Amino acid sequence: MSYDLGARLKDILLRTSPAFMADRWQAPRVLTFMMTYRCNLRCTMCWQWGEQGLFHELSREHEVQQLDLPTLRAVIDDVEQEGTGVFLWGGEPFLHRDLLPFVEYVKSKGMYCSINTNGTYLPRDSRRLVDLGVDALMVSVDGPREVHDRIRGMQGSFQKIADGVQAVREARNGNGRKPEIIVNTTISPGNQAVLMETHKIVEAMGADRMILSQLWFTTEQIGRANEAYFREKFSAHAPSWRGFVMDVSVLDTRLIADQMQAMSLLKGPMELRFLPDIFPEQVHDYYRRPSEAFGRTRCLVPWLEAEILPNGDVTPCSDRPDLIMGNVKRERFHEVWNNDSYQSFRRAMREDGLFPYCSRCCGLWSH
Repeated sequence: MSYDLGARLKDILLRTSPAFMADRWQAPRVLTFMMTYRCNLRCTMCWQWGEQGLFHELSREHEVQQLDLPTLRAVIDDVEQEGTGVFLWGGEPFLHRDLLPFVEYVKSKGMYCSINTNGTYLPRDSRRLVDLGVDALMVSVDGPREVHDRIRGMQGSFQKIADGVQAVREARNGNGRKPEIIVNTTISPGNQAVLMETHKIVEAMGADRMILSQLWFTTEQIGRANEAYFREKFSAHAPSWRGFVMDVSVLDTRLIADQMQAMSLLKGPMELRFLPDIFPEQVHDYYRRPSEAFGRTRCLVPWLEAEILPNGDVTPCSDRPDLIMGNVKRERFHEVWNNDSYQSFRRAMREDGLFPYCSRCCGLWSH
């Protein structure tokens, strides 16, 4: 079954009724690999390496962990016949020594493969990525040159991305539209006034699609409530919320909403998506009422996605890796996917609904 067809069928089943949310489930729609914890940038709002980032607490030994190529390939062998797509990110995935050989293996199996990167290594590897048949590249542009470089913590990072996107476009000339070039812009205090200008810049770069993402955040009150829930329900420590606590009162919700409205009226070749898919008039509630889920009662990620961390641990939530279900260095992935821990997690989401910190997690809004 193809990735696209399998994805649509799984989405339809889960959206039809909670009755289809079985404890056991077929292979995931998307298998995410966090290729490395390491990153060459220090983006201000990042839950990993930003000002409040969790990865600052990692020991050097932990930070440099990454799976070897035989282990990565073995995981792919487990899901290659299931219509599963592969998503690679980090940290910065291009810091993994075997990223491109791994991509080559994924594509040799005919599987969908997308890469989320900060874009600074694209000028070096653009031709190879096109030749391998990568399906999509997601890069981040946070504003005009000066704004972007300030948010990303590296002078010249904007130019590296611009050069990389141009190199990919030139390399794919005559090879169709693969990889699709997707630019993500995350709204933050540092760029909230230049979103329209950023849209123009991204379109001029030649991106195929732009995603304007609201800030993913939480509050200490919500975080502690979630920690209590995980302690009672799963006997687990759940500290990941600390990486998402930030002051969103400095965001001008009217300014953001007005620019979203103006963007939505623009006509051009570049596709535009808002993430989450809320209306401009809902932006105020998004930031001022962080428990508001706008009608969503369950997250589909436990049935549709899994993430493998650089040490081999398998977690159901990419941005909230608090529960570890197993480890692919000791078990086959298909054994982990429906083990007792995974089934218990799915059952909790089906019966209890959203966990306290789910309302401002990108996983909730991606399906």
